[in-house]
Amino acid sequence: MKKNAVRAPAAVYAAMQEDICGQIRGGSLKPGAPLLSEFELAEKYGISRGSVRTGLRMLREKGVIRVLPGKGAFVAREAALQPAPRKNRIALVIPGLEDSDLQIYEGIESVLDEAGFVLSIFNSRRNIAQENTNLRLLLEREEEGAIIFPNWGVGNAQMIYELKRADYPFVLIDRYFRDLETDYVVTDNKAGGFMATEHLIKLGHRRIGIILGVQCTAIEDRYAGFMEALAGYGAEVDPNLIVRMEKNADVEPATGGYDAALNLLEKRPTAIFATNDFIAREALKAACSRNLSAPGDISVIGFDNQRFAENLRPPLTTIAQPFRDIGRKAATILLARISGGRDGIAREVLPPKLILRETCRKID
Repeated sequence: MKKNAVRAPAAVYAAMQEDICGQIRGGSLKPGAPLLSEFELAEKYGISRGSVRTGLRMLREKGVIRVLPGKGAFVAREAALQPAPRKNRIALVIPGLEDSDLQIYEGIESVLDEAGFVLSIFNSRRNIAQENTNLRLLLEREEEGAIIFPNWGVGNAQMIYELKRADYPFVLIDRYFRDLETDYVVTDNKAGGFMATEHLIKLGHRRIGIILGVQCTAIEDRYAGFMEALAGYGAEVDPNLIVRMEKNADVEPATGGYDAALNLLEKRPTAIFATNDFIAREALKAACSRNLSAPGDISVIGFDNQRFAENLRPPLTTIAQPFRDIGRKAATILLARISGGRDGIAREVLPPKLILRETCRKID
C-alpha cells in the first residue's frame, strides 16, 4: 500500500459490505430481501450517507444487490457473490458492528492491509446461538485463523475449547478464559474498575452502586476493581447496591440496564458505576424517568468510551478502552502465530484511561 494512500473511508464501508455479504451467504438476507435504508445503514455502521452510497454502488456493480429508484436497495435474485479466497484471509467473530466493534475492526484491518491479508466478518448480532454457530463455522471454512470477541464468556467456553483442541490459530479480544491457555488482548479491566470507583470516592461518594453486565471475565474484573477500591478506601460494601442487568437468556441488547438502574435507584445511591457505556446510558434514562438529574442528584460513570458517550446529555464520564490498539495487537499476534513466528502464549493487557466529562460531581 502506498504510504500516502487514503484508506480509512474504504475500510469503514468495507465493514458494511462484508457484513451484508455475510448475511447473504448465511441466509439471513435472502434473494429479493430489502436492505436497511441509507440513513439506517449510516447509523448502524457509524459512517456517512455518502460512504454508504459508495459501498452500495460497488455491491450493485458486482451484482450483489439491485437498487430500485424511490424504493431502496434489495438483494439480487441471483446475488453474484464470489467465493472468499482460501489463503491470506482472517476471520473476525464479533458481537456486532457498533461503536467499539468498528474501532476494533479498523485496528485489525490496518495491520492486515499492510500484510496483504483480508478480513471475513462473522457478526453474531449479540445472540449467543449465532455466536456459537459462527465459532463452529471457523472449523468448516478455510480462513487461516481468527480474532474472536467472545461476548458471552462462559457461554462460549465449549466452542473455544473445540478450536483450541483442533489447533486452530486464534486470538481472543476483550475476554479470556481463566482455565484455558489462549492468546488474548484485553484492557486491564480490574484497573479500570478501580479507577472508576476511586474517582467517585475522591468526589466524596460512599454509597456507590454498581450495575453488572453479561457474566464474563471483563465484567468480573471490573467488579473486582470496584471491590478493591471500596476496601482500599475503607468504604462500606452494601450488597443491596450491587445489581446485575437482567437480560434475555439468548440475546444481549445493547440497550440493556434500564430496569436494573431503576432497581438500584430505589436503594438511593449517590453514584452509579455502570460496567459499560450502554448500561450507563440506560442509567441516565432511568434517573430522568424518576426526575433525577445527573450529576445534580446522581453521579454516573461508564466503561468503554463508546463513540456516543460524549454526545449524551450530559456527556458521560467513563473509562476508555484502547479499541484500535486492541485490534492492532490482536492482528499482529495472530499473523505471528500463523507464520510460526511465536512461541508460548501471548497475554497482552492494555491500560485504560479515565475520561472526565460531566456526569459526576463532588459532594460533601
